[in-house]
Amino acid sequence: MGENHRLIFVIVAVTVLFAVVDIVWLPHSTVSLDPQNLVQLIKIAGGLLAAYLIGRFVAYRVRDDLSRQAGGLRWIAGSLGTLVSVSALFLPLGFVSAVFMYLASATDAPLIDASVVEMDAALGFHWPTFLEMANGLPVFAFALVAAYHSLTPQVIALFIGYSAAQRTDKLLEFVALLAVSSVFTAGLMAMFPTAGAYAYFQPSPEAFDAFTAEAGMWHYSELLRLRSGEAFNLFVAEAEGLVTFPSYHTVVGIMVVYSLRSVRLIAVPAAVLNSTMIVGTLPEGGHHLTDVIAGAVVAVTSILAIRAIVARRQDRYEPEQAPTPL
Repeated sequence: MGENHRLIFVIVAVTVLFAVVDIVWLPHSTVSLDPQNLVQLIKIAGGLLAAYLIGRFVAYRVRDDLSRQAGGLRWIAGSLGTLVSVSALFLPLGFVSAVFMYLASATDAPLIDASVVEMDAALGFHWPTFLEMANGLPVFAFALVAAYHSLTPQVIALFIGYSAAQRTDKLLEFVALLAVSSVFTAGLMAMFPTAGAYAYFQPSPEAFDAFTAEAGMWHYSELLRLRSGEAFNLFVAEAEGLVTFPSYHTVVGIMVVYSLRSVRLIAVPAAVLNSTMIVGTLPEGGHHLTDVIAGAVVAVTSILAIRAIVARRQDRYEPEQAPTPL
């Protein structure tokens, strides 16, 4: 079994795991799926299929053409094929994992922010003091906000860049990391529900006016609705990020840097950007320091898990070498 096939197996297995849990849990939850989800999924599937067919058609039409223009068209078709094939794995994973996050948030289990704050204190960290310091440095605060909100564009750029280079292997590795880290993150957020530092400390608006108006609180009204016990109709395309423990921004930021480890010109700037982003998860993302530490542990554990899976399979299937002749 090749490395790409092993990574695909991991992604599909995690997607199936989330889907099974969602199907079993949904009838017993206050969360229901909006019918619009099916329409949205059909549209996405149709778009992916159309893009795939267009790419195949273009590649077929210019298969024997040796001109530079035809070479460019073949490159475009190949890049499109890479993007479509990996997106066809990534999007179902994102859908079923998002449903799980909402199901896990629809609980009356007590929030453990107070315990997390105690762990922060044991580490010598006081979130309101850090917020005051960061808010008093406008340039620093601006850098943290910009870096924090760069994560989604970074992931999109990663997909486009690897697709343009037709590095299916790198894209599959990244999606497999997202899959494995989603399992760890889902388990932790279900077992240890938190609302975040802003909800716990409730600072005045003046205390974070160098940050965005809804810093760390854009998820809060959604979380309260889910925890209220009332019926909740979920349209996944409009879902909010509900995970506060662990910090998933931290998880993905570390995995982006790891994914770019072999691209030397980009790896160092990416490391600087994502280090700044991880600091930004505290005042802009509203995370406790313990959330960030847990996110780092999830990222490293996921990386080691994927490396172990690939290495173990390679050892298992690698043919024995012939003895070296004397």
